[in-house]
Amino acid sequence: MLSFLPTPWWHGISFFGDSAFTVPGACVLALWLGLNGRWRMMLRWLLAFGVAMMIVVVSKLLFMGWNIVPPGLPNFTGISGHSASATAFYLAVALLLTEGGSARQRGYAVALGALVALAVGVSRLAIKVHSPSEVTTGLTLGLLAAAWFWRGLAAQGQVLRGRLILVAFAAFMLMGSGGRPAPTHQLLQQIALALSGHERVYERSVPL
Repeated sequence: MLSFLPTPWWHGISFFGDSAFTVPGACVLALWLGLNGRWRMMLRWLLAFGVAMMIVVVSKLLFMGWNIVPPGLPNFTGISGHSASATAFYLAVALLLTEGGSARQRGYAVALGALVALAVGVSRLAIKVHSPSEVTTGLTLGLLAAAWFWRGLAAQGQVLRGRLILVAFAAFMLMGSGGRPAPTHQLLQQIALALSGHERVYERSVPL
């Protein structure tokens, strides 16, 4: 399954949803909105992205520390943060880049953003770090965050200046990070142990 690409390629695709890339990217989007005087939208974006990521963190801590999972979700150890952050981030990028453009332009851009996010989600399945339920909930959460952000953006219709900042950010991040993922999983394990008082965190019992 999903063997049509070599494993290193899937890891490369997965990095585009890693917090080492999407969290700074979310901050750059906020800065871009601020530089254009869109302070309310800047706060709305930070709230949408921040709440989505907080939900991801809480879902992982509940499982790691207390083995608490939502009912009806098989093989669930927490919402896929890569899937959630990629969906929210790339859909927001698509919406902002095409603001003031035609409906066709926006449609193509959103479709491309959704395709990138979906590829990140599939990559998490391919490298066997997440189950389908974890990826699906991640994609859904990211979509809800992007949709809520878009509701505030839809009435604006103002073309944003300084789009080159996004290109510069992407080049800087790809060269500076070297494709190395952030150690968020290990950090969350330490937090779960500290909060729960247990000697070991709960781990996945059903193999992927």
